[in-house]
Amino acid sequence: MTIIHANDPTTKFLSLLYEGREDISVHVTEEFTNMDVIRAIRGDDTIMMLGHGIKYGLFSIPEKDGRCRLLVNSDHVQFLRDKTCIGIWCHADQFANKYKLHGLFSGMIISELQEAIDEHIPTTQEEVERERVKFAARLRDCIHQYGLKETPMRMKELDDVHSALTRFNYNNLYYRE
Repeated sequence: MTIIHANDPTTKFLSLLYEGREDISVHVTEEFTNMDVIRAIRGDDTIMMLGHGIKYGLFSIPEKDGRCRLLVNSDHVQFLRDKTCIGIWCHADQFANKYKLHGLFSGMIISELQEAIDEHIPTTQEEVERERVKFAARLRDCIHQYGLKETPMRMKELDDVHSALTRFNYNNLYYRE
């Protein structure tokens, strides 16, 4: 499995999805060039892409001047099409739908208080921090136990809090054939 996950402290909790796995061949970070990313994708059957993003792709960490490049974008689609993909970033589902990618993808996922404010989801900083870690651990377990196709349904069943935040996050996972 190839992991594409920038060294962003605000998405470090997503490392729960791959920590301890023995099948990781490459861990792509912001230090990789576009060609390095392409080589990593081409060299594996399963690609896990994690972090912050938009419908156009997965962000790297911001540069010193505030600009942010996309680690995964439309340049990579031709190499992702025949892969099993796991894309956990805000609006990864839109990226996958547009380019007809296969696997498990998230819609908008609230992992920071500002995102909850922007989405008009009442919550607290404490709930966001607690629930994002729980969400990632449960997502890892579901993927391992049930596979990608069953994960969206199983995650909905695991929401034991039923707050506005958890309902929002647990209902924003999608499987694409």
